[in-house]
Amino acid sequence: MRGLAVLLLLAACTPAPDPAGVPEATGVPEPTGAFPPLLPLEAVLGPGAPPRADAEEAARLAARAEALRARAAALRAAP
Repeated sequence: MRGLAVLLLLAACTPAPDPAGVPEATGVPEPTGAFPPLLPLEAVLGPGAPPRADAEEAARLAARAEALRARAAALRAAP
């Protein structure tokens, strides 16, 4: 009998589910899975941001990619 009383008490205290599945009171939109657009670097760092060395970074990344390709080719060729 106590078990039934506890179940009835829990049922009375549990809020009813939202029929749409989305609580409208929060105002939170449903997740879409899409990320918001990224801000440009200048907008994040401000107008006095130091210039980026894009060419140097690109050259460094290209050299690293080439080294990784060479290593992958060597590993594929190894017995």
